[in-house]
Amino acid sequence: MIVISISILFDSKLVHVQPIPFRFRIVTWNAGKSEPDCDAFRHIAFPSVSNNIIVDLIVFGFQEATKTVVGSNSFHKTLKNCLQNENYTAIISGYVGSAILKPIWLYIFASDRIGKSQRVNLLKFKEEYILKVYNGNFLGRITGYKGIIASCIQIDKSINMIFVNMHLPAGKGEKEERCRLWYKFLQEYQSNIIKNDYLFAFGDQNWRTLNILSVEAILEAIKKEEYTTIFNHDELTQMRQKNSTESDTQCLKDFFEAPITFPPTYKYVLNSDAYQIEKDEEVRRPSYTDRILISTFSNDLEIIQYSSIDDVKLSDHRPVFADMILHQRSKNNEMSKNTSTEKTRTTTNHIKTIVKQHILTFLMTIATMTFVCILIFLVMCQLIIKCQTQKTDMQQTAQINIVGTPSSVES
Repeated sequence: MIVISISILFDSKLVHVQPIPFRFRIVTWNAGKSEPDCDAFRHIAFPSVSNNIIVDLIVFGFQEATKTVVGSNSFHKTLKNCLQNENYTAIISGYVGSAILKPIWLYIFASDRIGKSQRVNLLKFKEEYILKVYNGNFLGRITGYKGIIASCIQIDKSINMIFVNMHLPAGKGEKEERCRLWYKFLQEYQSNIIKNDYLFAFGDQNWRTLNILSVEAILEAIKKEEYTTIFNHDELTQMRQKNSTESDTQCLKDFFEAPITFPPTYKYVLNSDAYQIEKDEEVRRPSYTDRILISTFSNDLEIIQYSSIDDVKLSDHRPVFADMILHQRSKNNEMSKNTSTEKTRTTTNHIKTIVKQHILTFLMTIATMTFVCILIFLVMCQLIIKCQTQKTDMQQTAQINIVGTPSSVES
């Protein structure tokens, strides 16, 4: 019995291997046509406020990532060379917008270690690895600065993650235009067969601080680090809170966002910590234009940090990043539930089979031992009967001899 119990507990097929957490970082930055050097890219890719967390994947969403000089591509060469020196390789690289200036870029860099492990696979949208949506008509492909670009990866052959970089139409009060471009993307995306477990929407989304909050009140809140005051008067925040029937102004309202604990990321004076609160006699309210949103949130996805990168001042925007850890298969997705249930059912059936096999072996052993005992008992009985018979025969023979002796004498 002891041997049987040990074999059940330590059967190699029943050992459960805990999934390895997958760490990744999303960075969004409106570069404002600047050309950062490698040192600046290191600050963006590996922020000092990130506590030196090593990630498996870095996703970059850049807007206005170009110089006005046609053909200039040092931005992209510098980025790739810099990340290669840090043992990260680009697995996705693409742009949307003007074919001349190429303003909106999506990059996905995988660490060399994770690349060798084959935990990450690229998925196609129909025929392409990149989905592009242009703002406006045909001219948007030639001169446009706004648009959306997306790519999909699969983690551990089970979890699909869609990364969507966007530069939505600018200007306060332009919610309808921003939502219209987003719905245009959704229409293109939903025509594909790719299902997502997580969709990350990030970029310069151009949500503005509402006019009901004065510039002075905003600056005072920033000074006191009372960012909730500003956030509560943000267009996207207000859109989430209202139960408006106007669908054109309700986009992204169901997306999750980690708490904002950093100052507005727009609009800064270049190479300065000061906000540009006036331009062409127009008041500019500091705003949270640069965001990272998540379509689905579950206990499997842990947000380690959501912050701005304040030591990169080359643009009128501050970069924003989010560090996340994917712990295991999401339970919010129906496909995940089916997979998990199937795995549980398979494991349970396997355990039942092994237990049945061991019980059957045990019963056969007991039956064999019982049969042997019965056989021994029967043999013993046979021997006893035989001995008893021989003893009786000997006694009878002895009696005959005793009785027969006098008769022979008399005769």
